[in-house]
Amino acid sequence: MKLLKLFITLNLSISLGIITPLSANAAPKVVEQVAAVVNNNVILESDVNDMLKTIKASTDSQNLPNDKILRQQIIDRLVIENLILQKAAKAKITVSDDEVTNAIDKIASENDMTIDQLRSKLSTMGISYSSYRERIHNDMLIDETRMHEVRPRIKISEKEVENLAKNITRQPANNIDVKISHILISIPEKASKQQIDNAVNKAQDIINRAQKGENFAKLATSYSNDDLALKGGSMGWHKLNELPTLFEERLVRAAKGSIIGPIRSGVGLHIIKVDDTRSEAPKTITLQEVNARHILIKTNVLVNDKIAQQKLADIRKSITNGTITFEAAAKANSEDTGTAEKGGNLGWNRPEIYDNGFRDGLSQLKKGEISQPIKSSYGWHLIQLIDTRQIDGTNAMKKDQAYRLIFNRKFSEEAQAWVQEIKGDAYIKITGEDKHE
Repeated sequence: MKLLKLFITLNLSISLGIITPLSANAAPKVVEQVAAVVNNNVILESDVNDMLKTIKASTDSQNLPNDKILRQQIIDRLVIENLILQKAAKAKITVSDDEVTNAIDKIASENDMTIDQLRSKLSTMGISYSSYRERIHNDMLIDETRMHEVRPRIKISEKEVENLAKNITRQPANNIDVKISHILISIPEKASKQQIDNAVNKAQDIINRAQKGENFAKLATSYSNDDLALKGGSMGWHKLNELPTLFEERLVRAAKGSIIGPIRSGVGLHIIKVDDTRSEAPKTITLQEVNARHILIKTNVLVNDKIAQQKLADIRKSITNGTITFEAAAKANSEDTGTAEKGGNLGWNRPEIYDNGFRDGLSQLKKGEISQPIKSSYGWHLIQLIDTRQIDGTNAMKKDQAYRLIFNRKFSEEAQAWVQEIKGDAYIKITGEDKHE
């Protein structure tokens, strides 16, 4: 359930709660315990306890380890999230209140709830609405920051896209979907031989236990060092081609239920469980193209919306009563210098390339029809739909698919490396009973 998934987003309050006495006879000062120090910030025990309570309320107990191990994983997760939030503050990345409200409205809608019903559901789980808003805000801010920091590291060449698109065409059987779960045993960048050997032994022990039928989700929650640990390592459904290359090579012929690994990468050792697979027969994709022409009048300090709209209305009247042709009117009046001399002709294009206002107006027209004045981000338009046609868009869609698959693959790889880097550059101190290596 999507709602429950978002109930386990993180409450990353980093303020230190202190209650000071009002007089000498007041209650003793209460200082909240600190679970971890992350650079100049702290993670409070209350943050850990809140998340522990929420996870246990929304997760099958069979998939959870004991509280000590679960607390360690929660602290590790909170440390990473805290570091990313610090990056957000430094880069001045923000998420507005309106964006948070829209996200919560969408969550409620997807769960067939009103906002009032969502508030009620949160209350029954012991979560205040204001706390929930903060969690959603932080979750969105973390996603924005990860994209902001990782995306510039990704380079995709046209050759890569063409090669994968051709491969999808030649080997459709390899273009399958896999549902997988994942465990990462991290290895420091400058690890000693002993550290590497310990990681290999740990990974092999986990594989042996999984192959003997031990609950993989519980193993992931207990031992995985990536941000999927608290979801039992579940990565969900993915196209085989969008997974890291190291995974793809081992998964291409893997059967449902297979345990694969350890696979060594730059960040550590990976263990994968194939939860399910599926494939679809190749499909022919048909796309619509439109041939249209337009007359553009731009607004400025002398020409406001009303003047531009009226000018186009007058031009439209002249065209429809036969005083002037659309082509001649475009040559004489259009401020689109790229098309005016061609009678306003835009040629054959897919509708989605156009500005939203222009595209919406175009979609309402019948063949040969001339629109009323329509506003877009460029100004005001008269649009005439000349013709439409259906084309085979299979190759174009495969190239789009190939780009997305390559991007997702590289993003996953770079995001893991980025997290390792920011952890390596940070001062992190785990305090209290949860202190561990």
